[in-house]
Amino acid sequence: MIPSHRLSIAQVAARTLAIRCGLVGVLVFSSLMSALFSSWPATTFNFDYLLTLPFLLLVIPYYVAWAGRRLGDEEDGHERFGQLLQGRRAWCWAEQKTYVLAWWVKFFFIPLMYAFLNDALVGVLRFSWQGDAVTLVLGLFMFGLCCDLVIAFAGYLFSLRLLGGDIRSVDGTWLGWFSCMICYPPLLGIFHYIKQQVDGLVWSDWLLPNGPLYWVWAVLLSGTWLVYWVATASFGLKFSNLSWRGLVDRGPYRFTKHPAYLAKNIYWWLHTVPFIGVQGWADLSRNLLGLAFVSLVYYLRARTEEAHLMAFPEYAAYAAHIERHGLLARVRRGLGGQR
Repeated sequence: MIPSHRLSIAQVAARTLAIRCGLVGVLVFSSLMSALFSSWPATTFNFDYLLTLPFLLLVIPYYVAWAGRRLGDEEDGHERFGQLLQGRRAWCWAEQKTYVLAWWVKFFFIPLMYAFLNDALVGVLRFSWQGDAVTLVLGLFMFGLCCDLVIAFAGYLFSLRLLGGDIRSVDGTWLGWFSCMICYPPLLGIFHYIKQQVDGLVWSDWLLPNGPLYWVWAVLLSGTWLVYWVATASFGLKFSNLSWRGLVDRGPYRFTKHPAYLAKNIYWWLHTVPFIGVQGWADLSRNLLGLAFVSLVYYLRARTEEAHLMAFPEYAAYAAHIERHGLLARVRRGLGGQR
């Protein structure tokens, strides 16, 4: 039976104020990023969100009261931050840290995911489907990308305690944030500049569709994206960077702790083929160092995430289980490395 707890008027007012400030903050942040960085792709989001925002601000108090009857009247982050804004509570970073950082995650990723999803949907709708295998693979890739972005966008949008997907902790380290942010605009330009190859060739410039190796390579590349997408789908509405929203140990996460990062790494090396098109050791070294930087970024993301999540007993137990029974542990045992 669903519990019924009425929130007081003061509780509704405090929570409403906090959520309204957060919703306005999303638009302010994205608008500032659009003004400061030409690479910020959220112009369409800013316009669409501006049209939606008045309705959201209007219904928030009704949502707060309705959700409160189902979740109980226990004080939450919305209420504490709202009381701070009302002058009824003293500032304490330790108390407000998770709430503030959670909104910063939303400020950044909600506009980005909306923009990426919008572009992907337009690409699918305009895609010219044909009968040849290359076009079919490309079309399926674009469709898969749309599905991936729908899940990612929904994860940030519906980070609600009512749905069991509230953000319970956020990485508070500069290294954790930087290693994540460099994979997205506007810092993505730095990422691409450092990993840039001397020759600019990719695998499809090296192999031709009439050769068997082309299709072997295509299957391997498709496999990396499939693992990445299934890893995203495994999160469901819990998907979010830099955040702890509960343990995810299904899908590819049954076998390794960071399947998405592993798949992305393999993809970049297979897609870029750094040994093709080089004219000497200097070119090859530059190409390899560029891709080594990519691997370093994802390694840092994995390490900082683990350092953050190991504070939670269920994740620590999961990590220990993967260490003993994960895919790499099985391979080591198969090779006689461990018994």
